[in-house]
Amino acid sequence: MEKAIFISIKPIHLSRIVSKIKNYEFRNYYPKQEIKYLYVYESYPTCSLKYIIELGEIIEKPAKITKEGYGNSEFNNKLLKEKYAYEIKHLFSLEKPICLKELKEKYHFNPPQSYAYDERYPILTSYIKDSKLKQLF
Repeated sequence: MEKAIFISIKPIHLSRIVSKIKNYEFRNYYPKQEIKYLYVYESYPTCSLKYIIELGEIIEKPAKITKEGYGNSEFNNKLLKEKYAYEIKHLFSLEKPICLKELKEKYHFNPPQSYAYDERYPILTSYIKDSKLKQLF
């Protein structure tokens, strides 16, 4: 796999992604290093690393999203504060999600408030790359 960052996403938003209602993830930042994947920690109450998102294009305001989807119109009309829209090209789930307790104890992982580069957690990143994945779309 190519370069990735770890991010946290709330369960309500992940359910929209899994059901393909939401096809862009909106953020206020663009990492300095080019990224291809998002390693997704699902926040409270799930509290586990469960998904990998393969990214498509990354759109910066004032550019517009041309596809229909949850939040896309709001992004285009500047009703969202977020400056970047990350296209969700493919979604994978880890065969065995990693709970927060194991993430902390085994990998010294803390769920990021914004993001963390994959090299910050090399053992966890290696584990993810070697894990069995199920492609959801």
